[in-house]
Amino acid sequence: MYQSIILGSILLVSLYILKRVRVRNPKLNMPPVPRYKIPIIGHTYSYFFNSEEFFKQCKKEHGDIFSVYVWGQVRTIIGKGYIHEILARDEAFSFGRAFLKRVPYDVLLKNMGIIDPAILLKDYIFCKLSFYSERMQKSLYSATQKHFNIGDQPKVFDNLYHIMTEVISSPIANIFIGEEESKYDEIITAFADFTSGISIFLMVPPFLDFIYPGLHNYAIRVIVKSGLFNPAAKNRDALIKHIKKQVCKRLQEKEKYGNSWKRPDDFLQDILERDGFDANNINYASLSDKIFVFLFASIHTTAGGCANVMMDLASRPQYIQELYEEQLEVHKEADENGILPFEALNNMKKLDSCIRESLRLAGHIVTLEHLTLKDYTFSNGLQVPKDRIINIYTDDVYEDESLQGPNPKSFEPFRHVDANVPASKLGKNYLPFGGGKHACPGRHFAINEIKFFMHNFILNFNFRTKSGKIEERMRVGPLAFPSSNGIIIEKRVK
Repeated sequence: MYQSIILGSILLVSLYILKRVRVRNPKLNMPPVPRYKIPIIGHTYSYFFNSEEFFKQCKKEHGDIFSVYVWGQVRTIIGKGYIHEILARDEAFSFGRAFLKRVPYDVLLKNMGIIDPAILLKDYIFCKLSFYSERMQKSLYSATQKHFNIGDQPKVFDNLYHIMTEVISSPIANIFIGEEESKYDEIITAFADFTSGISIFLMVPPFLDFIYPGLHNYAIRVIVKSGLFNPAAKNRDALIKHIKKQVCKRLQEKEKYGNSWKRPDDFLQDILERDGFDANNINYASLSDKIFVFLFASIHTTAGGCANVMMDLASRPQYIQELYEEQLEVHKEADENGILPFEALNNMKKLDSCIRESLRLAGHIVTLEHLTLKDYTFSNGLQVPKDRIINIYTDDVYEDESLQGPNPKSFEPFRHVDANVPASKLGKNYLPFGGGKHACPGRHFAINEIKFFMHNFILNFNFRTKSGKIEERMRVGPLAFPSSNGIIIEKRVK
């Protein structure tokens, strides 16, 4: 009897899913779906375990726009010829809505209220890049000394991404909640732990959608609400503790000094003043969640970028000396405390090129997931329905010689030196920060952090891979993450 019930249930689910895949809206001219052999599973195995060759074959057979059936639902893949339509039509495609299907920020950060993170960061952080330059450098240099504490003998470091989340959390804490708080290990650990926790949501495939579309999103929300896994709740008390300490201190000093009180320059103070600060009604949970909402975007990409640049150079140590000589020349502009003027970033041309090349070859086969907000017709006549997940086929861009130049798959750190394309400059051949009016507003901030960190790191250390070989990215399906393999670091003899 139980076997009959189980088999009957499987049959019903199979029929339901096959119906969803095969039945098309007759009003829409849908992109082609390549044939697959296994019902329910569809293209999932090839998508997850052989994504590079799978997408090449799909593109060869079906052109720039095609759909695949993975994780129990149809997704549409957009090649280089039509990417601009996704990035330019924000009324039809939403990156943020797609992100929320993977990371339930509204449940994780239920106290944050209605805010637009991009506008807040643009208005209060990114417009003050030169102002924060000195604080950024001091925090990065201090964190580097702490986390890359090396004696006279070479030392092996594993999992660079984890280390770099701690390093990058230091300047973020400094700029977000104050110079004093960034010195506490507790707050740095909270920032890094939250960032690492959010990245897990992106790494876990939506396998529950095989059973029913949307079940994965529902399940992770249940898990978050139940407290089984909630990186925000886990670290909220630590953040509130430090925010409360700062707010109380500022209130006391403002009362004591009156008009002569020196206003702190950080994001916390900006938020307090923007929200109409009421000393008798302080919602610390709301303040903490408003800080949390920015952390993943502020730390994850930068930490991953740093880890990838370090591993790319450690895999090819023959390029480090040339970068070292450039950084020696740039460092002549530093003051007596070793702090560079903001303008010195423009003279790190070889380092900037190396960073751009590392970001270009980050390893993602498809990325920049968007959700369609309405039925949409592409310029070639193919159509996609509302609520369809769209992925951009980034490999189609990065393997094109006409867009990248000779040997596009090869890591050539100085490829961009004479091209007048800094690492923060977007283009149809360079998509790590998206594009259009919704391109990442923090890209200049992130690139500056990576350049300041690498400047100091290259001046002080030699480094190479533990294996002595070129280390590739760690792949999870069509997505890529920094290699967790070790690098050997030793102090540079000057």
